[in-house]
Amino acid sequence: MSAFTDFEKAVVAGVPALAKGALKDFATQAQSDARSFLRQAKEDLRRWTRELRDNELTKAEFADLVKGQKDLAELAALTQAGLALAALQRFRDGLMKLVIDTAFKTFLP
Repeated sequence: MSAFTDFEKAVVAGVPALAKGALKDFATQAQSDARSFLRQAKEDLRRWTRELRDNELTKAEFADLVKGQKDLAELAALTQAGLALAALQRFRDGLMKLVIDTAFKTFLP
């Protein structure tokens, strides 16, 4: 299994903990939205994680690039579930942090 596949699985596995609190009843939708984001951003994330691993990007540069992808996290399943905009924004921010932290754990020594 590739490191990138491990990275994707770790992000999705981290979503239930991220969805606690206001989203606790919507963990399935949250995981669906996380998978959708990873699918949409896959090529960029694949390139950026490789560059991060190869020290072509700093942690700060990587984090900025991932945060720039926040608009791709449409959160369609959670929106359809009727969650408030503030809860969606908190989840979106948390998802970006989860992606960044997971990449650091997976691709950096």
